[in-house]
Amino acid sequence: MTEKYTFRAMIEDPGGGGAFVRIPFDVEEVFGKKRVKIKALIDGEPYRGTLVGMGEPWHILIVIKAIRTKIGKTFGDEVEVVLEEDIEPRVVEVPSDLKVAFAESPQAKSFFSKLSYIHQREYVNWINKAKRAETRQRRIAKTIEMLIEGVKGR
Repeated sequence: MTEKYTFRAMIEDPGGGGAFVRIPFDVEEVFGKKRVKIKALIDGEPYRGTLVGMGEPWHILIVIKAIRTKIGKTFGDEVEVVLEEDIEPRVVEVPSDLKVAFAESPQAKSFFSKLSYIHQREYVNWINKAKRAETRQRRIAKTIEMLIEGVKGR
């Protein structure tokens, strides 16, 4: 079990549609590294991400739009953040129909297996968000094509 850190912070707008909160402590001093994978609750909504330095004397935590929508908050609003280092392995559950496609394309499977968790998740989420079976199959075919071409993420 890792130590939890609780604080309140304002959602900031960096421009371009994203949002973040500043981490009010020295991340490198506390965790001993610059990039820290974390599990967080943002006003009670769970999130897994990474604390990143932005060339400033502070680190930030991204607050994705889906969470802002669920908690009903936006830029300038204050949120409660509870975070801890995420030491659990990050594994993407590959859907069975993508596994079938990988069986037919070992090159795509090999490249996919070398991708970071985030890039694997992007591909799988894109496939899983298809509403129609035809769209899902097209997305799987496009995923295989992109992986063969060496494209890291969607």
